[in-house]
Amino acid sequence: MSKYQPALKYRRLINLMKANRTLTGSSAVSNRQPIFDVETRKDFEQRVMKSDRPVVVDFHASWCCPCKALAPRLENIVSEQGGRLRLARVDIDEHGELAMDYNVGSVPSLMVVDKGKVIHRMVGLQTSEYIRNWIEKALYSARVPDKKE
Repeated sequence: MSKYQPALKYRRLINLMKANRTLTGSSAVSNRQPIFDVETRKDFEQRVMKSDRPVVVDFHASWCCPCKALAPRLENIVSEQGGRLRLARVDIDEHGELAMDYNVGSVPSLMVVDKGKVIHRMVGLQTSEYIRNWIEKALYSARVPDKKE
């Protein structure tokens, strides 16, 4: 474990808490968190495929350095969206069958799911600005209204 991992975990926790407050208006943990880890295939079906808003699915691995670099960027960008979409994190080592079902050949791989269908895909580490633009295009495709300033 590197000396930076506790700091990254702490920052990720803070971002999760901020995102949850933005969506629910309180610090209480709810079933509708905008950022969550997929626990089972059933969890994926319920929280991603049947979601009432678009979901960015992040296929990652704990040993993947680009995945570690992408995670905080992605979490910050999703937190900025004001609840217009959710982020589901799928560890391919724990859920290899999901990765195979969605043709994930390398990590990190991102896809946007809306109404049970994959509408956008992206592979590899990208800049924050590129990810923001990619998400905006996906939200436009999904016909999600602009966030209120």
